[in-house]
Amino acid sequence: MTALAQRRTKVRQQELLLALEQWAPAYRNVAGDALRYVFEIAAATEEEQAWLREQAVPAPARDAEQLRTAGRAANAAASAAFLAGEYGRARDLIDEARAHGALFDGEWVKLHQFIDAQEAAKGADPA
Repeated sequence: MTALAQRRTKVRQQELLLALEQWAPAYRNVAGDALRYVFEIAAATEEEQAWLREQAVPAPARDAEQLRTAGRAANAAASAAFLAGEYGRARDLIDEARAHGALFDGEWVKLHQFIDAQEAAKGADPA
């Protein structure tokens, strides 16, 4: 599995956890079976459903606007980390921004490719 494919899996897991955070408490209060609704909302595969069942159902923490704000903040922090030459941190932050919906998948891939190219040009080893 490539480094980008591994990151994609982690981003998807974070997306699922965010869906769980956002939707599970309300559905649990109304219907009792929060996971079924989260699976539908997130279009979770069977494998993702099994993984998500192992996670704890959180209490309400952030609303949709707060989640979007967190994604935009992660994207901005990724730019700052990149400019500071902190390529690993920049990658982690764009993964977080993607999970929060602040980046489309194609943008996310291109940013990883750009960071890898810049890092290679500076003589560092891309992660």
